[in-house]
Amino acid sequence: MKIVLFIVIVIAIGAGYLYIRLHNNIDNVLIANDTWRSEVLEFPLIFAGDLDYQGEEHIRFAPGWGEKNSEDYFSYVFLWILEEDPNINASELERIMEIYFDGLMGTGAITNLNFFKKIPETKSSIQQTANNTFEGSIEMYDEFFKKEIITLNAKIKSEYCPHQKKYLVWYYVSPQEKNHPIWNQLMNIHTSTKCH
Repeated sequence: MKIVLFIVIVIAIGAGYLYIRLHNNIDNVLIANDTWRSEVLEFPLIFAGDLDYQGEEHIRFAPGWGEKNSEDYFSYVFLWILEEDPNINASELERIMEIYFDGLMGTGAITNLNFFKKIPETKSSIQQTANNTFEGSIEMYDEFFKKEIITLNAKIKSEYCPHQKKYLVWYYVSPQEKNHPIWNQLMNIHTSTKCH
């Protein structure tokens, strides 16, 4: 009985902490259609504490992000606004994406009360296509919706924002191929942050 009570207390504390971290008062700087759900997280990310950055993550989810049969399922943009230069390259981005999505899906397992579920590890392949611009794929297990391995296509770019003295890293991801209309919507999302 004491073990059960201990587990309940731990879950309650964890849920409270999670709620506080997810419900901050930071305005999302990403400009998108009102149908795109908004979320802002602070670093260190609660699900990926190994990513040693200081700053914020601003997210916009396509309307059908959580609907496994939707055209825009798991399509979203997230922008990292960082205090220090992350010095990213293709291999570092592969490491980042594997930590990020492994942590995210591990958190998904916990919220689904699958405490001992072994989530298949994320595998990413990223190539540099231009200066500060990268493309690739992320093979990950979707614990939230499909409960199977999916492949996300990714476009990533980084820039320095001299007006804010911050470093921006943009992530655009979707399982859809690059010629699908969702990519136009993803790439048209912009920021209200003044950089120049």
